[in-house]
Amino acid sequence: MSAGRGAGATAPVGGVVRLSRAGLAWRGAVLLAGTLLVTYGTARGTDDLWPFAPMSQFAFGVDLDGEIRSTYVDALTTEGDVVRVPLSPRGVGVGRAEVEGQLPSIVADPSKLGALAVAQRRLHPDEPQYVRLWLRQEVTRLRGGRDAGRSDELLATWDVVPGGQG
Repeated sequence: MSAGRGAGATAPVGGVVRLSRAGLAWRGAVLLAGTLLVTYGTARGTDDLWPFAPMSQFAFGVDLDGEIRSTYVDALTTEGDVVRVPLSPRGVGVGRAEVEGQLPSIVADPSKLGALAVAQRRLHPDEPQYVRLWLRQEVTRLRGGRDAGRSDELLATWDVVPGGQG
């Protein structure tokens, strides 16, 4: 094998570079492993298995006359300020998509918002703590694919239990 050819390649025959059996074998093994991981992630996985997770989070379109919903959480702090809860690993340990994935469950049981307050206390003990949380969605209405107005919807409210688990 000469320099410049990929690993596992054999000498050119008639101008065509052919892979060796070993080159074919390891490429086939990598392809098989990747295919199995993607198949498993698509059929049985969750978002935690990224990059082999189901691509369902990207697999939808928006009706040109529909609406776009963006979930967010506000909090009243011990200092009396209303702040946007940073839905991120550094903010409260979970991302917006994770909250959106649990939306029906949180709306049914707003006490689950308390987990955000607990996480905020643990991650940022020197900052004002959350005493009340509001789960909200910004709703953007579309007409012909263009912004036709926005509104906010309150989905759930939770008062944090002082000294409790949320």
